[in-house]
Amino acid sequence: MKNTKFFLSFIIFSLFINPFLIGQEISIDYYGIVSKSIDDNMAKMTSDLYYTQLVEIQSFNITDCRIKATQEEYPDSSTFADNKLSFYVEIIKNPSSDNWTTKLFVYNKENSSIKSTSKNYDSFYKILVESKENLKETIKSLINNSSVYVENDAEEDNIFNNTQKTISSEILSGNWSGEEFIDKIIIMRGGRGFVILKNGASINISISINNSDINISQTGKTNASYFPEIPRSEALRAALTASPITWNLHYLDDNTLSGVKNTLIYKDGVCSQGNIQVTWKRIN
Repeated sequence: MKNTKFFLSFIIFSLFINPFLIGQEISIDYYGIVSKSIDDNMAKMTSDLYYTQLVEIQSFNITDCRIKATQEEYPDSSTFADNKLSFYVEIIKNPSSDNWTTKLFVYNKENSSIKSTSKNYDSFYKILVESKENLKETIKSLINNSSVYVENDAEEDNIFNNTQKTISSEILSGNWSGEEFIDKIIIMRGGRGFVILKNGASINISISINNSDINISQTGKTNASYFPEIPRSEALRAALTASPITWNLHYLDDNTLSGVKNTLIYKDGVCSQGNIQVTWKRIN
């Protein structure tokens, strides 16, 4: 009986100190990116992507405490809230290669403890497409100081086992190809990305999703280099009034998107807005 009471007391205590086991929300203040390796624009995009993923995690209650896009020094722990965890990320570029390292920090002011973990990437792009689940599990591990299974996660994961699959920018994130003049399409979690043309031009894109329909739009000003299939003189003239390029694609499976691209069409010496059929395939 004594052992039974001890065991029950231990379980109750464990549940009290480990809210993941009982499905409670964890309050986390997000302090953004610490880096001397990336410019403000890249830092803002990366910091926003982390924030987007954090607020989508059901067991986290996130407060945005960022002051600016990036900072060169760690945030001042004296400003951290006593009753919350504080989270920030350091991003470091390897000076002798294209490799990058991220260091994730979770600070608990109540006991003045800080826990961190690092991960290496062979490109900055790999940081941007890191999945929400990886981020969640990393933070959980830092909080608990071990890998912990959360029963509620099973319900979250089973969403993707339904007959009607839920499509998100995270599922689509990665590299794609499929058009003659495009070298690579990069879709990032958070609904943004790039189209890199074979002529070296790059088109910023935004992605919106409605069930299995994916709408992708060019953002920013149109450039004649976006139309390498059109004679340069004609492209320069037509680009002045051209509408943004759009893709209306349908999700076929994890590796295939198919639909219509609306862009400039050059036919019989005339440029006009028109549609062409395209199919994108996922690449490694």
